[in-house]
Amino acid sequence: MELVKAIRAASAADELDWLEWKSTLDFRPKDKADKSARAHLARAIIGFANRQPDVARRNAEGYGILVVGVGPEGYHGVEEIDSVELEKWITPYVGEGIDWRTTYVHVSEEGHERLPILIVTVSPPNWGDPIFCIRKEIPPPPRGESDQAKNKDTIREATIFVRRPGRTDRARAADIDRLGERLLRKHQTLDLTLTVLQGEVTPVTVPDDALEKAINAERERLVSCLPRAATGKARTVDQLVQTLASEITTGNTPDPRGRDGYLKEVELYLEDLRESFPQTLPEVAALAAPCVELRLHNNTHTHLKDVQVRLEMPEGVLALVPMDPKDRDTRQRFPGGLPEAPRPYGPVNKFTLRVNPISPFRLGRPYTSVMSSAVPSRWDIELVGTTAVFPAEDLRVGLSQDLMGFVAVTEQPLSGMLTVPWTATATNMNGTAQGTLSLPIAPQRSLFALIADVDDNDDEYQDED
Repeated sequence: MELVKAIRAASAADELDWLEWKSTLDFRPKDKADKSARAHLARAIIGFANRQPDVARRNAEGYGILVVGVGPEGYHGVEEIDSVELEKWITPYVGEGIDWRTTYVHVSEEGHERLPILIVTVSPPNWGDPIFCIRKEIPPPPRGESDQAKNKDTIREATIFVRRPGRTDRARAADIDRLGERLLRKHQTLDLTLTVLQGEVTPVTVPDDALEKAINAERERLVSCLPRAATGKARTVDQLVQTLASEITTGNTPDPRGRDGYLKEVELYLEDLRESFPQTLPEVAALAAPCVELRLHNNTHTHLKDVQVRLEMPEGVLALVPMDPKDRDTRQRFPGGLPEAPRPYGPVNKFTLRVNPISPFRLGRPYTSVMSSAVPSRWDIELVGTTAVFPAEDLRVGLSQDLMGFVAVTEQPLSGMLTVPWTATATNMNGTAQGTLSLPIAPQRSLFALIADVDDNDDEYQDED
């Protein structure tokens, strides 16, 4: 019903290669020799069936639709005829090789009460379909008897019709060439080769000794700002007065946490830090681990369209968005998944804004996912769980296409080669190509070594600037 309403609100120029409408057709004319309504329906069915599959599937899931009884000028309706009877009338002209169906919807608008509207649906074309044509000659309408047929010539048996935007035409030589190509593709299979150009899977570990070394270094940094513990006698009245005067003139007040409170806050932070370091693996690896680059080759004799490759990464192996360290904003703290350090111990100035200095680890904003970070505009790979879906690419006969690079890492202690299944599809050829890749596994790297690599690169780029 929504389609019918859309046609009512459309213009005559809105008819498409998958949609046609007709204000009305008389399938039971007074003169039984008038076959013009049947001819129009047969031409439309043949035209929709002779579309190219890749083009057809861009709209309405590939279906072709003829709507009879409505147009931009208004609702006109059509006689409601039993679908079985209508099929008996039309099948002799279109044959039995086309899957088409009829249904009726009823409009109760603009003064109409359950006005019948006929909807004819033709199933999507497929590669390997035959060239459809008129199976029985359709005579022209008796002279002067029918105004519903634009084409009043005889439609000869074996006439081929094709669909164009807004109209159904007799096929030309180029149309027949395309239909011949569609027919022949049934006998072809999608034959592709996917190879590894460079790159490897990087196992990343968080060694306990390196983690404790980092935690201890951070502890030393944070406690270095503590003053020595007070010893000896209590302060005199004069000392207290001097302290109070200093607070009044400078705006500084003692740290409200106190020495013990600050040390407790530091230890709680260090525990969070110890637990958070392994969670930064995706961000760090995306910046520091090597990229895997693949090449796809077309072994068929057909120019393949919209070839899409999917890699099924084994459980525990991550496919990540690669990030160029040059593109990273060094003003942001790194890694971004670590907790924020406590404010260094010291007096608080109530007249100024308190700002925490950045720690040696460049601690930063809470990190959620590498996919939410700044990603190069060229990146189009979709990551769904452990599946990497590469952007669709056209692939000419006998040529190759290099796919977008990605980073592969794991926390598992792997070695040797990793077998990765892959599949590929194309919109203009049936079937699925499939195979396996053998990705080499690199020696284990420490997470802290990767962080150091990123820091070294940052220093190098700053020196260049």
